[in-house]
Amino acid sequence: MSMMEDVYKNNKSASDYSKAYISHLIETFGCLDHATVARVIGVLEQARLGKKRIFFIGNGGSASTCGHFVNDLHAGSLRHGGGGFRAQDLTCNVASLTALANDVGYDKVFSCQLEGVLDAGDVVVAISASGNSPNLVGAVEYARAQGAVTVGLLGFDGGSLAKLCHHCVIVSTEKGEYGPVEDVHMVLDHLISSYFCLSRNSERKCS
Repeated sequence: MSMMEDVYKNNKSASDYSKAYISHLIETFGCLDHATVARVIGVLEQARLGKKRIFFIGNGGSASTCGHFVNDLHAGSLRHGGGGFRAQDLTCNVASLTALANDVGYDKVFSCQLEGVLDAGDVVVAISASGNSPNLVGAVEYARAQGAVTVGLLGFDGGSLAKLCHHCVIVSTEKGEYGPVEDVHMVLDHLISSYFCLSRNSERKCS
C-alpha cells in the first residue's frame, strides 16, 4: 500500500483526508535539502548575470511546472526593472514536440530542441518525479556533453537523473507519490522566483 493510500484508509472523510494530506506534505517539505536549493538559486543567478540561457524540460504535470517557472522568472524580471532571465520552456511548442515525437521519437523531443542552440555555460533544468524519463535523461546527457550546467528537480529516490545532474533537489517520497512531489516542485518555483524578486528589489532600495 502506498503512503497516500494509507493516508486515505485512515482518513476517509474529505475533511480528514484534507488535513492528513497537508500534514504529509508538511513532513515532505521538512526533508528538503535547503543548502541544495540555495545552490540552485546560485546557478540561476549566475546564468542571469552571464546572460546565459536557462532551458526547462519536463513531462505531464512537470511540463506545466516548467511553463509556470519560466512565467514567474520573466514576470518577476519585468516587475523589477528588467535585466532578467533568458529562460525558455521547451515543453510549450506543440508543433515542435509533435513533429519530433512523430518523426524522430518521443525520447528525442528535448535533446533535438537543444541541438544547435545550447552553449557551454547555459543551464538545463529537468523537472521529473521519477527522474527516469528517457527524453529527460537523453537531454541532460546531451547538455553535459556540450558543457551546460544541469539541474534536476526530482522526486522519489531521484532516479537516473540524480546521478547525471550537477545539482539536484530531491523530494524524497515513496515511489508513485506524484502529487506531493509535484506540489513541492511548484512551491520551489514560487520560492526561487520570489527570492529573486525580493532580493533585487531590496538591492535597488539600498542603492
